[in-house]
Amino acid sequence: MKKIWKPGHSVTLSLAVTYFAGAALLAAMVFMPGLLNLWSSSYYEIYDIGFHPASFMLLAFYACCPAGWAAIISLLRLLHNIRKDKIFTRQNVKLLRVISWCFAFTALASIFATYAYYPCALVFAAASFLFLILRVVKNVMEQATLLREENDLTI
Repeated sequence: MKKIWKPGHSVTLSLAVTYFAGAALLAAMVFMPGLLNLWSSSYYEIYDIGFHPASFMLLAFYACCPAGWAAIISLLRLLHNIRKDKIFTRQNVKLLRVISWCFAFTALASIFATYAYYPCALVFAAASFLFLILRVVKNVMEQATLLREENDLTI
């Protein structure tokens, strides 16, 4: 039986999804103020809460954008390294570390958005969980890199 899905296809799919995520982040940076303004005007009229929740959410979103770009760029570098068969390297460990701290920053920034719109607590929970998972993967990758380096020195 012929194998349809090959390991190289997964890396290609991951690269395509990452490029799409970059395009989506760029579009969100452009269109988010208008969308939040539309949402907050109807929300503000219905609930007289004394402030525009969109201002907190927009501030949190734009505070997270540099972390988002850093994560996307690091993920693209990581995927290109995997495509070149450079897997257990110190550079990949560093890239995973950067990506995990981007999620930590996003989790902290989303706490402020939760003040304006409680469902943003879901962003906090998701980003915190992804931070934890990536730290575990980073630690495993770091140990595997050390083992590979030790084996390379063994004759």
